[in-house]
Amino acid sequence: MNLKQFSKDLLLIIAGLVLAVGGYQAWQTHVYHDTSNPQQVLKTAAKTDQQTVLIFHKTGCPDCKSVVTTVNKGIKDNQSDTKFVVVDTKNSDLYQKYNVTEVPTVIALQHGQEERRVVGTDKQQLSRILAGE
Repeated sequence: MNLKQFSKDLLLIIAGLVLAVGGYQAWQTHVYHDTSNPQQVLKTAAKTDQQTVLIFHKTGCPDCKSVVTTVNKGIKDNQSDTKFVVVDTKNSDLYQKYNVTEVPTVIALQHGQEERRVVGTDKQQLSRILAGE
């Protein structure tokens, strides 16, 4: 193998890695990551002192898409203080229990009881509720 071919191959590998990492980062911030078995997580969280934030969205919803990066940033920045439960209303009937009629809806819970709620796409309000303010 000559040095020129080796350099080209190495460059292709590095470019592929950069694309993979970039794609993963985009996926992490631009997609909702639903909680598996949200009802069980909520039941367990209700028995603790930790605040729980319930996030309802719907796949394909333009309003939900417009705030997904704000929601994911809020989750990432506040994971140590708060338990987050993300639910797609297409895949769960949990929205009925919490009387969710619009998405996105974010509900702050303490001991399983609703403390406050934000409905819609106001990014400042969403950031505050996700931060526990």
